[in-house]
Amino acid sequence: MRNKKTLFILICMILMTSAVYAENTNTMTLLAVKETNNGLVGGTATLSLEVNSGKGRVFLETSPLTKIDTQVSTRFAKEIACKTADLECSSYDFIYTVKSDAPIIGGPSAGAAMGVLTLASVKGAKCDQKTAITGTINSGGIIGAVGGVKEKIDAAKTAGLTKVLVPLGENLKINETENATISPEEYGNKIGMTVKEVGTLNEAYKEFTGQTLQEETTGDVEIDSEYIEIMKNVAEKLCNRSEELVNSLKTNETKEIEAKLNTSKTLFNKTDYYSAASLCFSSNVRLGSIASKELTNEELAEKITRLASKINEYDKIISRMELKTMPQLQTYMIVKERINEAEDYLNKSISSNSSTELRAYYYAYSEERLNSAISWSAFFKKKGVDANISKEALKESCTEKISEADDRMQYVLTLYPAELEGVKDTINNAKKYQEKEEYALCINAGALAKADVDSIISTMGATDEASIKKLIELKLKVAKANIIKKQSQGFFPIAGYSYYEYSKNLMEDNVYSSLLFSQYALELSSFDFKTEKTARAITTTESKKSGYEYVLVYIIGIITGVILTYMVIMRDID
Repeated sequence: MRNKKTLFILICMILMTSAVYAENTNTMTLLAVKETNNGLVGGTATLSLEVNSGKGRVFLETSPLTKIDTQVSTRFAKEIACKTADLECSSYDFIYTVKSDAPIIGGPSAGAAMGVLTLASVKGAKCDQKTAITGTINSGGIIGAVGGVKEKIDAAKTAGLTKVLVPLGENLKINETENATISPEEYGNKIGMTVKEVGTLNEAYKEFTGQTLQEETTGDVEIDSEYIEIMKNVAEKLCNRSEELVNSLKTNETKEIEAKLNTSKTLFNKTDYYSAASLCFSSNVRLGSIASKELTNEELAEKITRLASKINEYDKIISRMELKTMPQLQTYMIVKERINEAEDYLNKSISSNSSTELRAYYYAYSEERLNSAISWSAFFKKKGVDANISKEALKESCTEKISEADDRMQYVLTLYPAELEGVKDTINNAKKYQEKEEYALCINAGALAKADVDSIISTMGATDEASIKKLIELKLKVAKANIIKKQSQGFFPIAGYSYYEYSKNLMEDNVYSSLLFSQYALELSSFDFKTEKTARAITTTESKKSGYEYVLVYIIGIITGVILTYMVIMRDID
């Protein structure tokens, strides 16, 4: 009897200890879809996460096995959640586990759930176990559209959940034979479920935890006065050149361009200087192409030689610039990007076997890109505090941007094995800059490549122009918040704000270009190059306990078990 009692106590102690140790795991119900003979049917799985001291690694265990895109979206979730919380997570390992009773279809729709769970784990918050979410997770913490939303809401209802969070702009088709759709909220009301749209990780986190991660940014961007004056000067130079070219040509081909220039004047008068400058730049390329196509091959060759010399000389001047402040670093990236592009197009003009007209276009584009670089170099004069920009910090940021862009490109290729030649070229350029130790240019190329891929990822569930416009508005909202945050830190994101304004201007007439520039705005407004590790590390008050703390808890549990067991044994002996 005594031995049985002792064994029983020991087992209890082990179970108690295991329960204490398991507290470092945060869980939630994951919504998914599974394939059946009758089509897609909603299902659920259990998603759990352990955060322990480590080396910034991300592990995923699934049962049954899932697709590679789920594994990649897990890495995105960790990266985006840590950035959203402004936490340095490189000293922690993240272990995600997905368990399901039936095979589920792998995909990116678990991204939002993983993002919320990660954010809750690093902040030390508990997730409401009666709430679930479906959606992708994208840069800026934006939750993207997914498929199978109706089936997932049905699965949540069957599983006894009370609330489901879905991405903005979803419309559900209830009857496959009809075109009529219903909003997720309306469908939720019909079946007795609370269904709510959320646009960002911040919003989802509040729904799950009841806590506000950060107050929503309100008000308008206070445009930096120096930026206004310099950007005005850039626009004036480019648009004055447009007037000169139009007046020197005056052909039937210039009439359409003149209408564009009238629009640029309107934008200029509204102080939207970047948009005005962009219109004038594209007009100048057209006008220069018209003028150059009348040249003989010898005349064009002579102009190409002179332009090559100008590009080379100006490149030497810019390359010798000493970068001390953040405005100087940003300007260097912008100007060098344009110089390199001018050189690339000039080389196309030299090596092209195409018609004289196409060679003339390449030449005109190269010439205007150099003029644009010279105009933008005025931002070198913008004031800024000494940022202590080290080569090692630039190198680290370069590596990070390449990794982020590369991961996203591979992710898209797993979903849609289409060619992404433009993105591949930009990433390869970033890697070339890395090899040459031109780390600032590497960061810029990596950021642009990442933005290019992110714009594709974020539209995977967008089915029409209306939903794309909603997505653009959401991206611009996040970009605006980023700009205001950076301003509060004494830093104005030059390119980020320029693209923000340009995207707003394009939204009505060219929604797809607006989408791309909204992504550029989002990426470059959160320009996060750090001269030192400024992000805070996860602390015990904001996260689950570290691995060492759990070992300590485990040891205490064992000691407690031994003492209690000894007391029981001694009592039985007595």
